[in-house]
Amino acid sequence: MLGFSKQKQNGHRICFQITQTSVRLLIAKGLAESPELIVNDHEQVKRGSLVKEAGALLSKYSRMSLKHAQVILVLGTDLYESVQVDRPMLDSDEIAESLKYSLSDLVSLSGNEIIADYYEFPEQPSGQDKVVAVAANRHELKPWVDFFSEHDLQLTDIGIAELALPRLAEIQNHAELTLYQNPSGNYIAQINTPKGLMFTRLLRGVTDISSYTAEEIQTGALEPLATELQRSVDYFESHLRQAPISRIILAVEHRQLSAVQSSLSELLAVECSVYSYPQWATELREDDYSDLAGLGALLEVSS
Repeated sequence: MLGFSKQKQNGHRICFQITQTSVRLLIAKGLAESPELIVNDHEQVKRGSLVKEAGALLSKYSRMSLKHAQVILVLGTDLYESVQVDRPMLDSDEIAESLKYSLSDLVSLSGNEIIADYYEFPEQPSGQDKVVAVAANRHELKPWVDFFSEHDLQLTDIGIAELALPRLAEIQNHAELTLYQNPSGNYIAQINTPKGLMFTRLLRGVTDISSYTAEEIQTGALEPLATELQRSVDYFESHLRQAPISRIILAVEHRQLSAVQSSLSELLAVECSVYSYPQWATELREDDYSDLAGLGALLEVSS
């Protein structure tokens, strides 16, 4: 997503999934379409110690033959900013470079800090021609580039959570909304269709629901979350003029997940189901779904 392509040379594939306060190391081998997950490890850290902790994690698996392995770094939503902008009137290969000069008024980063890229949805409202611009802090990423070089790892890409997650979405015939809770605590709503990712939204300001009891859920505690999900659905169905979503998939941790499922199904009048990990990741999965972005990123690194 944010460049730094390198040649691929090793059968192992590595992903470092990071937020401001966590580092996760995932290692897979085999074909990218059906990998074998052999490491899924993580640590909570203080901001500013991410690269140091990454080195400690990597050293735990020094017995593996990882030299020259391809690696992707996937950024949590608290390490980048994304915003829709009008498509610059430039050739596609010039857009990313131009964005770093135009984004300084739209994001919290200054111009000399920004490293930028973009992506686009397969469809958008009639009459619009927009792209989703992504900005990350160049000075925070540079130590990672140096780290991978020092450990003889071949950096193939720097990706973002909102594009890594859809890689794990099931292929379906209808639109489906998946609700994720990322490691930094925020909720992300994404709508996938047979055409791919059509909508993604960080649900800012939504209260963490993980502590709600079954009784609280039954008496309407999930109504604020349901309202935000309904706004996402309304935009998709009305502004994008798409067919109604057929299902909501929950990739969120909760001791009363069946109650959450029932409540949201009733509030939104749509079927709700619980996310199932892909078979290749089941044995080493994190049951709180905090590893999903990293797992999706592993599929991005083709063999």
